[in-house]
Amino acid sequence: MAASPGGEEGVSDLTAMLEPYGIPGDDVREAIEALDQVPEQRPLAVTGSVRAQEVVFSDGEEEVVVPIPGDEVYVSVAPYESTTHDCFHHALGGCQGELADTEVQVRITDEQGEVLVEETATTYANGFVGYWLPSGTSGTVTMTREGDTGSAAFDTGPQGATCITTLRLT
Repeated sequence: MAASPGGEEGVSDLTAMLEPYGIPGDDVREAIEALDQVPEQRPLAVTGSVRAQEVVFSDGEEEVVVPIPGDEVYVSVAPYESTTHDCFHHALGGCQGELADTEVQVRITDEQGEVLVEETATTYANGFVGYWLPSGTSGTVTMTREGDTGSAAFDTGPQGATCITTLRLT
C-alpha cells in the first residue's frame, strides 16, 4: 500500500477514493463527517482511521494520509446496551455500534465542567454520533436514552482516543 501525503496530490487521491460514495475529498473535515454518516452496512469498501491530527483513508489497496486542519479533534461515540467492541482510533466505514438510528440526549463537558455540547442527536447507521471537540481537552460524554444513562471519559490530546465505545446505557 502506498501512502500519499496531504496537499494537492492527497486531495486528488482522496477525492477518487471517496467518489463512489458521493463524498468530495477537498475538505477533510466534511469528508470525515460524511463517511461516518454513510447509511450503508459496515464495513464499507473505504475506511478512514481518525487520529487527533490526521486521518488515514484506505480502500484496501491505497492509503491517503490527510492532516486535519484546525484545533479540534473528531470524536465518535457509540452508546450501547449489551454489545460493544474495543476501539481506539475511530474507523470511518468500519466501526459498527449496537444502537443505529437511535435518538439520544447528549451532554459533553470538559474537566472544568464547561458544557461543550448539549443536544438531542440521532446515532448514524453505524451506531455512532460524532463531535468536533477542542484539541487538548478532556472531560465526560453523557448520553441518555429512554431513561437509561451512561457516561464515558474523553481526551482530545495527541494520544487520545477518537472512538468511544465504552458508554453503556443502564
